[in-house]
Amino acid sequence: MKKIPALLLLLAVAACTSAPQASKPSTATASGAGSAVTLTDTDRGAIEAAVRARAGQPSATFRTMIAQRDAGGAVTVCGYFNPGAGDTPFVGTLVQGGFVVTDLGGPTERTIAVQQACHGRGIYI
Repeated sequence: MKKIPALLLLLAVAACTSAPQASKPSTATASGAGSAVTLTDTDRGAIEAAVRARAGQPSATFRTMIAQRDAGGAVTVCGYFNPGAGDTPFVGTLVQGGFVVTDLGGPTERTIAVQQACHGRGIYI
């Protein structure tokens, strides 16, 4: 009779161990996001100049900037700048010789739209 409880204990312990799990795909691959791009000082200068010009705020300061290359080779940049009234998101494309601003935040609806555009490209600012 002592063998039955010992056997049950052995089965309970054996049930607690698991087989190795298959590795998960990387987050970037799973979400459809591209690869991270390190921005040069020249890139940052072009981005800052384009965003300041589009916002009409030559003294705007910048905080976060995240760049990512998609499967087609396009480099999307998302980030925040402060035109003087609080942080505002921006999104655009880094192109040969400059930066094209796609959209700037502002009123709540614009801010949400910019953040969603960035999230759709796998960039979380």
